[in-house]
Amino acid sequence: MTINPQGSVNVPTPGTPVQVTTDTTVTASKIFFQVIPGLTGKMYVGSPTMNKTTLAGCARVLWPNSTGGFSEHFYIETQDGENSIRVADYAVDADVAGEGLLVTYWTE
Repeated sequence: MTINPQGSVNVPTPGTPVQVTTDTTVTASKIFFQVIPGLTGKMYVGSPTMNKTTLAGCARVLWPNSTGGFSEHFYIETQDGENSIRVADYAVDADVAGEGLLVTYWTE
């Protein structure tokens, strides 16, 4: 299994989702999204067309951790361990410009 840390996937303009990758050929067996300690706004994980206001296309809302304690996370994993998750199908949005999520995916 190979780890592919993407670092912080930041959102320059709230309300405009940022894809984890734009390369539609990238597939993974697992994807992990984590709130970065110290950020102040809610974060959203969903499809590249999600709407954080109506939550259409949104899979998970992650709350900020401005105190540096426990950081919420969201984890997606295939049942069979195969690389069948298309990473470009996932995006991040934020309530605060410049904030983002730590994103990592694994390939077999």
